[in-house]
Amino acid sequence: MAHEKLFLALLGASSAHAEASRNAFATLGVTEGQPKILYILRRQDGYVQKELAEICGVRQSTLAVLLMKMEEQNFIRREVDYISGGKRAYRIFLTDKGRVQADEIELIVEALEEKSFFGFSQEEKENLLTLLSRAEENIRR
Repeated sequence: MAHEKLFLALLGASSAHAEASRNAFATLGVTEGQPKILYILRRQDGYVQKELAEICGVRQSTLAVLLMKMEEQNFIRREVDYISGGKRAYRIFLTDKGRVQADEIELIVEALEEKSFFGFSQEEKENLLTLLSRAEENIRR
């Protein structure tokens, strides 16, 4: 379906992707917000909690609640670290169970990427991602 406004195109694509993601992630028993954290930590373990909140685009208080639940589920562990000025912070690491979940999330993400880009050439994929990044930068300015 072709849209004449970016607003409708983004809402349509986002809604379809979110629904497919939610359904797939539900099979793993993870709650909303957790897949993003697990995916990010799979790429680089040991972020300081404040950095992780920025990367995820959520408030630190929101992340703290998510991390508390994830710690209860044994997906992550926190380690105290002292950063600039001797300030105490928490570094977040995946546990073995969390790494298994993150690996499953990676498989789901890759499957959704394949489905989303079905029939696209490599150049079209790259162009779409570049254009969406530019649109995001413009809006955030």
